[in-house]
Amino acid sequence: MDVPPLVTERLDGENVRTRVDLGGEDAVFVTPTRTLVYRAEGLLSDESVSAYPHDVERIDVTSGRRKTTVELTYVDTAGKFTVPDERTDDVLVPLLEGVLTATGVTDRTETVRRAFRFSELTLVVTDARLLKHVGGAVWDDDYESFPFSAVTDLDTEAGEVATGLVITVDGRPQRVKLPSDEADAVVHAVESALLAYHDVDALPDLRDDEDVADKGSKGGTNNFDDAGIDPLVDEPDTEENHPAIDRVTDNAVEESTDDRGNREELIERIEALEAAVERQNDLLEQQRETIETLVDELRRGR
Repeated sequence: MDVPPLVTERLDGENVRTRVDLGGEDAVFVTPTRTLVYRAEGLLSDESVSAYPHDVERIDVTSGRRKTTVELTYVDTAGKFTVPDERTDDVLVPLLEGVLTATGVTDRTETVRRAFRFSELTLVVTDARLLKHVGGAVWDDDYESFPFSAVTDLDTEAGEVATGLVITVDGRPQRVKLPSDEADAVVHAVESALLAYHDVDALPDLRDDEDVADKGSKGGTNNFDDAGIDPLVDEPDTEENHPAIDRVTDNAVEESTDDRGNREELIERIEALEAAVERQNDLLEQQRETIETLVDELRRGR
């Protein structure tokens, strides 16, 4: 692993576990106790290294159009750094692993396999447990831990706009509500980690007869009342709340050729305007990023 000399000077004898390239020569280096952000020499600055210890109180992640800001809050201070959007998960996973170890949530031998952020819900899958956090922060003291040693079953409950991940811990089902379009990735990550932990090939090997009987008697359900979290998306209203609407038949209204042509022309003009606005937004974002880079370098005395 290529480590710049300036980073080596700041390691204090620690080993680098992970290096994440940020573009150019900039990179993030994660050790067991700290995350080091290396910035190469720029137009207005010399190279620098910023260190962020892992004994944090809270981590916040804010995504922009092209960059993500990672803010770490400590007892008496705070710090933040930015990474390209496409590198967010690459940086966040080893950073969370270090933080969870430093704060005693996970064992030093545990490895974070995946991290998922869904609005007010963050899920962290390690090789020994599933961590569920509710709130705006990626990490603080408000979390639940489901150790794989106590898990005997894993299932899903399909809904129209949300999918329930049902993980049975100590004989009691724990439900986590997921956006349906992201559910497959979460289920695969949890199932793979769970099977690897128990060294089995399939979920039925985890289930005992009592679990199977209970599941057969209860049947599928979309009830998340005991999940203990705010819903990520609103559940669709039932038909009882919406009386039937009298619909006009296709033959009741005949659209004229002129009206249809005017509508198509209007749609084309709107699409052209949207494309122009998007181009302008891209240019403004590029200018903003250039200004931020210059300001950042000036603040560092470069």
